[in-house]
Amino acid sequence: MKQVQEYLGTKPIPNGLELVQQGIAAGNQINVGVSAFCKHHGVSSELEYKLKMARAGRTMTALTIGLTDWPETKKGLEKIFNETADRGFYIDRFIIALDRRMGLPAEFRAGAIKETGPMLTSDMEWNEVAQSIQIQPHMGDMMIGSPASVDNTRRALEAGVNYIGNLSQFAWKYPGWPGDDIDQMSEVVKALGLMASKASQGAVVHSYLDDGFPAQFGDYSSYVGWAKFERYLVEELIGANLAHAYGGLTHDPITKTIVTMAVESLRPAEVCSSFYFGNTTRYTQNIELNYGVLGVDVLYMMLADKHLRAGSSIMPVPVTEAIRVPTPEEIIDVQTIAHHTKSKLDSIYKVTNWSHLENQSKELIESGNKFFDNLINGLADVGVDIKDPLQLLLAVRRMGPSAIEKNFGVGNPTEDPLFDGYEPLVPTDVLKDFLAERSKIREVVRPSNWILKRSHKPVVASSDVHEIGMRLVIDAIETLDIKPILGSVGIDPDELAELALVESATAILISTHNGMALSYAENLLAELKKREISPQVIMGGRLNQELEGEDMPIDVTDQLIELGIDVCFDLKDLAKLIQN
Repeated sequence: MKQVQEYLGTKPIPNGLELVQQGIAAGNQINVGVSAFCKHHGVSSELEYKLKMARAGRTMTALTIGLTDWPETKKGLEKIFNETADRGFYIDRFIIALDRRMGLPAEFRAGAIKETGPMLTSDMEWNEVAQSIQIQPHMGDMMIGSPASVDNTRRALEAGVNYIGNLSQFAWKYPGWPGDDIDQMSEVVKALGLMASKASQGAVVHSYLDDGFPAQFGDYSSYVGWAKFERYLVEELIGANLAHAYGGLTHDPITKTIVTMAVESLRPAEVCSSFYFGNTTRYTQNIELNYGVLGVDVLYMMLADKHLRAGSSIMPVPVTEAIRVPTPEEIIDVQTIAHHTKSKLDSIYKVTNWSHLENQSKELIESGNKFFDNLINGLADVGVDIKDPLQLLLAVRRMGPSAIEKNFGVGNPTEDPLFDGYEPLVPTDVLKDFLAERSKIREVVRPSNWILKRSHKPVVASSDVHEIGMRLVIDAIETLDIKPILGSVGIDPDELAELALVESATAILISTHNGMALSYAENLLAELKKREISPQVIMGGRLNQELEGEDMPIDVTDQLIELGIDVCFDLKDLAKLIQN
C-alpha cells in the first residue's frame, strides 16, 4: 500500500474545511429561485414536492433530454409537456443532458470540442431552464464535480433548480481544462459548501453512482460501500443534503431491486432519492427487443419505489438510446408505457416476495458497510486526514477504482486470470457482461491472429468518459498477443497525438460515444500532422455528430472514411483492420 505522499503529493493542498466555509459564505450571498413547476404545485422546492408525493405513495417519472442547443431542447420539452397532458398524465422532472464543455469555466469553452447536448450561453437560458416549462429541472451533468462547479451551482440554484450534481463526476476529465486535480477538487468542495448553505431551503447534492467509480467496480459490495462513503463526505463532513441515483448499468430485475434497497437503506428520511435510471446496457439495434427490456425494467423499478417510499423518480430509457439521441416523440412513447405500468402496480406488488428480497439486501448492506470501514480506515492508516473532504477526494481520485477495490474490497485477492486480481463477493452485471463479451470476442479474434505482426504498437483510448468499450478493445488487442499502449478516458486529441509520437505507435484505436466523432477525428488528424506522424486511426462506438442545420446528431461514418479513418463496427473485425 502506498503512503500518503504518493496520493497527495508534495504540492501544498488547501484546507478542505476552509474551502467548505468559503462555499457557505458564497451561498449566503445568493437567493434560491422557485421553479415554475414548484410554483404550480404550491411548494417551495422539489424536495418538498418529493416528500409530499412519497407520503401519498405516488410514483413519479423523469426524462432525460439534450438536443443541439437550449432553444431546441426547450421546444422538445414543450412538445413533451403538451402531448403527455393530452394523454392524461404529466412528467415530474427532466434531466438536462448538457454538452461536457459546460463543466469548463466559461473562458475555456470555445476552445473545446463540441459534444452531444446543449450549452447554456446566457442568463436568460439559465433562467428558462427552470421557469419556462412546468416540469421540474434536474441538473446532474457538468455541474458539481467539474472545474466550473461553483459558478454552475450558483446559477442553477438562483434559477430554481434544487437537485444539482453530479458528484460522481468528480473523477471525470474535462477537455480543454488547463488546471490540475487540486484546482478541480477545490472547486468541488467549495460547491458542496455552497449547497450546504442552502440545505434548509431544499438544495440537494445529486450523485448518479453509475457515472462514477461504482461503474468500474466489479462488486456490488463496493458499490454500496462507496455510496456510504459519499454520504460520509457530503452529509457528515460538509453538512449538505445528498441524493443518489442508480440503475443504468444493472439489467437483472431482481439484482436491481436488491441493490436499490441496499443503497436506499443509507438515505436519511428527510431527503428523497434523485431517480432510478432505466437500464441502457441491454438495448441493441433491435427496437422490438428493446421494448421487452423496457417493460420489465420499468415494472421492477416502480415496485421498488413503491415498497421503499423513497420519493424517487422512475426514468424509462427510450428504445433508440443505443442507436442515437432519442427524439421528443420517442421520449413520449416510453413515458406512456411507464404510466400505463404504474396503473397496474397494486396487484403485482401484493404477490411480490419482499421478505426474500429484504434478506438478500441485508447481506449486501453488511458487506457494503465492511467496504466503507476498510476504505476509511485504510485511508487513515496511510496518513490521509479523513476529516478533510479535499484530501479524501484527491486521495481516492488518484488511487482509482481498481486499486480501491483491490485494497479495500470485501471479496478475495485472486490470481485467477478471469479476474483482475480481485474476485468479487457479489459480481456486478457490468462485470458479468464484460466477462461474457470478452469470452465471445476472444473466440472470434484469436483465429485471425496469424495476420498480425508482433511489432504493432497500438494506442487505445476513449474520446469521452465511457470506459467499457475501451476495456473490450484493450482485451481484444491483448488476445492478439499485442501489448497496447493505454491512453485515458476523455483524452484530448493533442494529448493522444503526443502519446502516439512518444510511444512510436503504429495505430490509434478510439472509442467514442458523445456525438463528437467527426470533429474529434479532424482535430486528431491535424495534431498528428503537426507532429509529422501517420499511424493508422481506427474509430468505433457511436459514430455520430451534431452538424449545422441538423436537428439531431447524424451518423458520420462516410465522412470518417473519407478522412482516411478506419471504422470498426464490431470488435471481431478488429484484427482485419489492423494492417500489416
